[in-house]
Amino acid sequence: MPVNQGWLAHLHALNALEALYHEYWGLDLAEKVQRELKQSVDLLATHLQKVACPCGDTQKDVNFYRSLLEHAEEAVKESNLFPLPLIQEALETYFTRKTADHRCIWRLLRREHDWVKGMETG
Repeated sequence: MPVNQGWLAHLHALNALEALYHEYWGLDLAEKVQRELKQSVDLLATHLQKVACPCGDTQKDVNFYRSLLEHAEEAVKESNLFPLPLIQEALETYFTRKTADHRCIWRLLRREHDWVKGMETG
């Protein structure tokens, strides 16, 4: 079965958001966010070139991820973490707005995330 590149694109963006919430903020984090967003841009662009996305993703979504990637690249290039809160807020808003009517994102947000495991107290 072929891999759904649109689904993977959103997974990489969620990985970036998860890292922004749960990892130490330093240049390593900025580089990780940059890598994840690069994957999002590449995968979603490829996905849209192959097929009209049944979830409704368009070039506008690629442009959104690309704009965040540019902020992440700036953070790495300038060794400045200032763009990271902007990226985090933009991703939060994006996923909040897309959740109800986007099948892939809805499924991604409802699956158990690795970082949740082990947080139980007892």
